[in-house]
Amino acid sequence: MKLLKIIMVLIGVLVLIISSVSVSAETLTDESGDVYHWKMTGSTWSWQPSTDPKSYIDITELTYTTSEDKFTLSMKVSGEIQSSGNVEYMAWVNTSDATYQMYVMGGQSFGMAMNTEDDGFQVDWNPNITISGNTVTCTFDLVGTDVIGSEFYGWAWEYEELGAENQELWQDWIPNTSSPFWDEDGDGNGDEDGNGDGDVNGDGGGSDTNGGGTPGFEAVALISALAVVIIILRRRK
Repeated sequence: MKLLKIIMVLIGVLVLIISSVSVSAETLTDESGDVYHWKMTGSTWSWQPSTDPKSYIDITELTYTTSEDKFTLSMKVSGEIQSSGNVEYMAWVNTSDATYQMYVMGGQSFGMAMNTEDDGFQVDWNPNITISGNTVTCTFDLVGTDVIGSEFYGWAWEYEELGAENQELWQDWIPNTSSPFWDEDGDGNGDEDGNGDGDVNGDGGGSDTNGGGTPGFEAVALISALAVVIIILRRRK
């Protein structure tokens, strides 16, 4: 009888321990062969399905998992992760009280996790990032209490020369609905309102009314610039 009571107490303690550890996971999948190509000549540009498969930026899966005090973010592509200076991979997860960001650019990697609550500040500037074949994985310290992603997306892109008058860009997003070439109807036919938001039909629709730059990528450019600065500062240490 005494042994039975001890066993029941141990089971109860085990249940409490397990229930106190918040664990969560989410996986997004994306079909291969859906890389898009953006080409600009002067002020005219268009989004079109890429005729080049670009398997190294063709995202197939994006996953985050949490376990105990760690938050892991992982991206897979159909080819192999590249270290070219013109290729970039990025993934982002927001929860109600934290943000987790992963970047790989030109063979350099960077990750940042930050608690967004006003009453506490936690940050992880040095997560463990590994690249193996078709997968890049970033493991952060858990900086918030919420482990459910409210925003979860990623992109991979390759460009020829940003800032040049004539530019070309290949890109894949996960999920597709986060991409700049996905219209509000969800049919992937672009925004044909004439404001330069993209025409994937290849008939030259859309123009850059701001006189330059990549439409829909202002935030992307800022994020990338911040990551580059941090990577340079880290390399100088």
